[in-house]
Amino acid sequence: MKISEIDMVTPKSVEECLYFLSDQEKEVRLIAGGTDAVVRMKDGIGRPETWISIKGMDSLRYIREESDGIHIGPLTTHTDMIHSQLLWKKADVLASASNEVGAIQIQNMGTIGGNLGTASPAGDTIPPLFVLDARIELSSIKGKRIVPITEFFNGPGHTIQKPNEMITDIIIRPQEENEMGTFEKLGPRKAQSISIVNVAMSLKMGEGQRECLEGRIAFGSVGPTVIRASKCERMLTLSSLTDDTIKDVADIAWKEVMPITDGRATAKYRRSMASALLARGLYRLMKRWDEK
Repeated sequence: MKISEIDMVTPKSVEECLYFLSDQEKEVRLIAGGTDAVVRMKDGIGRPETWISIKGMDSLRYIREESDGIHIGPLTTHTDMIHSQLLWKKADVLASASNEVGAIQIQNMGTIGGNLGTASPAGDTIPPLFVLDARIELSSIKGKRIVPITEFFNGPGHTIQKPNEMITDIIIRPQEENEMGTFEKLGPRKAQSISIVNVAMSLKMGEGQRECLEGRIAFGSVGPTVIRASKCERMLTLSSLTDDTIKDVADIAWKEVMPITDGRATAKYRRSMASALLARGLYRLMKRWDEK
């Protein structure tokens, strides 16, 4: 099957899109930026009978703060997030990750909803969403439901999203005044967006010298889904984040991740890089904190 042989429909509204998704007689798939879809089709997978193109649905492209958190539309591009002052102020870990997504062309086309729907363990915006306690709104013609991101993924390429549902909103918690985050990534090259290892982290700091009140750490591309490093998180609050403490925390990361060996890296290399990236991120955060 050639790409040109696949039918495409372009709904004008979310309601019309949900109507198309409810048609059980055809195999349909949503497409927005298409940065992952084209690659998957070239590999002989993910070829539906009909594409539902939602790229031009501007009602699903926004970043705004409301009483229950920061709302991000699923069609918000990585470039939109890079240029968002709100995210850099209250969700810097997500803005930082968007800034590391591939080349500029991919940043312009790729969307946060697409990153979630593809469910790749290497998706760069997914670890930050774990750190920011994201909630995903799924809509169908029958109604809506909101699920925490911790329950959204079933494994590589699989989510709990039903065939008749689409992501219509993403809600994240805003970081507090004394909280700061960063994103670290190891990839083959800047123009290739697939991470070998990535890690998102956010620290809530106290009044004492390098006193960490709470830490959140999430690794990508080192397991079937994103991994929260709970042991590392607990260690962050045991003492001041000196260089020695950071080294100790990073050493524990080696035991928390569950990588595999594939064509891009060995499991052993990924474990080592997970520790190294965590240490680098923590050093950078402490440097920022010391300069405040």
